[in-house]
Amino acid sequence: MASSHDASQTSTADQATDGEILSAVLAGDADQYAVIVRRYRRALQNLAFSYLGDAQMAEDAVQEAFLNSFRWLHTYDSRYSFRTWLWRILLNVCHRLREKAKRQPVTTTTLTAGAAPSSPVLLESEVPCEALSRLIHSERRESVLKLLDRLSPIQAEAIRLRFFGEMKFQEIADAQGIGLPAAKARVRNGLLQLAKLIQNTCQELAEEIA
Repeated sequence: MASSHDASQTSTADQATDGEILSAVLAGDADQYAVIVRRYRRALQNLAFSYLGDAQMAEDAVQEAFLNSFRWLHTYDSRYSFRTWLWRILLNVCHRLREKAKRQPVTTTTLTAGAAPSSPVLLESEVPCEALSRLIHSERRESVLKLLDRLSPIQAEAIRLRFFGEMKFQEIADAQGIGLPAAKARVRNGLLQLAKLIQNTCQELAEEIA
């Protein structure tokens, strides 16, 4: 059983900033990186799942991203956001796994709500369509993920970073190498386009049933 002293140390570490934790890791206290893993695992899992559509692949991608970030930590430039740097590593892993999956024989699988990581944080005020909000939070979330692939790659990435990766607009701008207004525009325009796709899909389903 962990002592109260150990619990106090864990609590203190959890309250430390990313910069303080990373400095400790680079100084030789590698165990401190576990705090980074606890802090960002959920958001990274949601982001990876939004790209890969498979819970196990998403978990593997997150594990690889954490391992790579730990291995390459000495290359991180502390003048910039660590979150953006870490998220970019994960995106590179996800892109590679998606390309690898495209080259492999396709197998049919059924996505269920239980297979996905926990629901992403969604800011209602930024969603132009109430139906879209419900879909992202519901068991039909996988339908939204499929529709994301019909957007332009940069719009889809911006939406994934914002609503699944829980990134701030400035972090999205940094990750995509654009200005803050452009990042906001990409998210909003992507959401509007996604809402249209959802509306069209629902109309097509209604016509099939009729």
